[in-house]
Amino acid sequence: MAGGSSEGKKRALRNFIEAFNTGNMKLLDGVVTDSTTYTFLGTTRLAGVNNALKTIDELGKSAFPEGIKFDIKQIIVDGSFGCVRWEDFATKDGRKYHNYGVFFVEFDGNRIRRLWEYIDYERFKAFFDYDHIQRKIGDSVFE
Repeated sequence: MAGGSSEGKKRALRNFIEAFNTGNMKLLDGVVTDSTTYTFLGTTRLAGVNNALKTIDELGKSAFPEGIKFDIKQIIVDGSFGCVRWEDFATKDGRKYHNYGVFFVEFDGNRIRRLWEYIDYERFKAFFDYDHIQRKIGDSVFE
């Protein structure tokens, strides 16, 4: 499926973020397919090139069981590529999480074919895997 419109692609990116914000995976219908890949960098068990639907579901259940909220800062679409720059916030067992990053995507029409997530993976790993300390962005470990 080639083509698609710039507005259709921006809508797909907004729906993708809103699915995370609300937990309503129906928003991914027509946006993410069974063959969409989600590349998650870093060293957590989620790292690698994965099935997007499975990864989104696992992130929601294991990393952010109390939910996560993305604040979209910018959406850019250029031909068959696009990106969303954001900040996110979550809590888990009383622990606060705050990060920032970019989803970079390749489209097939208005559907996401491939997705890459770029975040501060150390902050995510500390929250997801082992650390009970979250520093504010910009704080130094040496202070």
